[in-house]
Amino acid sequence: MQQNPTTTIQHKVPNIVAIGGGTGLPNLLRGLKPYTPEISVTAIVTTFDDGGSSGILRSQLGIPALGDIRRCLTALVPDDQDSHAIAEVFNYRFDAQSQLDQHSLGNLILASLLNKLGDLATAVDTAAEILNIQGKVIPVATQPGHLRAQLEDGSWIESETRIDNRTNSDSQIKRIQLESPVPANPHALAAIQSADIITAGPGDLYTSVIPNLLPSGIADAIRTSQADLTFICNIRNKPAETAQFSASDHIRTFNSYISPRKVDTAILNQPTTNDNSYPDTIQIDRQAPQIAPKVTITNLASQTNPQNHDPTKLAETIINQLPILPNPAYPC
Repeated sequence: MQQNPTTTIQHKVPNIVAIGGGTGLPNLLRGLKPYTPEISVTAIVTTFDDGGSSGILRSQLGIPALGDIRRCLTALVPDDQDSHAIAEVFNYRFDAQSQLDQHSLGNLILASLLNKLGDLATAVDTAAEILNIQGKVIPVATQPGHLRAQLEDGSWIESETRIDNRTNSDSQIKRIQLESPVPANPHALAAIQSADIITAGPGDLYTSVIPNLLPSGIADAIRTSQADLTFICNIRNKPAETAQFSASDHIRTFNSYISPRKVDTAILNQPTTNDNSYPDTIQIDRQAPQIAPKVTITNLASQTNPQNHDPTKLAETIINQLPILPNPAYPC
């Protein structure tokens, strides 16, 4: 008698799409990296920075910002010695004795790939292959765009650098927008549509997190997504952006850009006595435990750098939201 062939059961790999920029998103990616390939990790990265090496290349070549993309790529490089060495070269920054002052080699490589291939998404994918990253990095937009912020007093500040570095923080930011419409990268829209969990943050609210919501189509894609939308609140406020913001203020502000959708899960750092010695520590206000349907409040600060999240603690908190996987090697 002929036997039926063995049926192979295909298990869906949980898909985490992490949105952000700056130093916060790469920090999260380092924590999630050990869980791959049992989970899929995709970073959607802001491209509107205009300071440092990114700003110079933007002004000279008319391209989107590359620095945050580079940081996310190198954060997902495997931990073996050879890969680490390549990542160090990618992050190498030239010193002031050279005309290449401020430039990192990785930014120049990305710029050269963009010039050769003619498309930022393709250039980033090629760099990802060179670095053999464990995950995927997607620029939120492939066309240049400039941020502008309106303050509560009605005045405007032009450019990400001026918003991020302003010294007069008496008047709070009322809203942030793009100087002119910029279409979203279609690959970013597709990633959002396929996500099981979408994380936003950690990172500076107005210059690293919310800018990803501004390209045409991104906010709508998040509104219609069935994924759990998780907001990771910063540990400290940025005086130029969110001075005196409570945890609830951060989430309310983020929600205003995706209304009527709201955050499903909030991850908040519980300050310790030592943390509270910093005047810019984000406080867990009375409304915080009810600010989202699911709220996790725990100490997530790094012991070596208390203003940043501990990558391992943060990743574990996110992974615990996922269903248990059949793979016994899954490191929960």
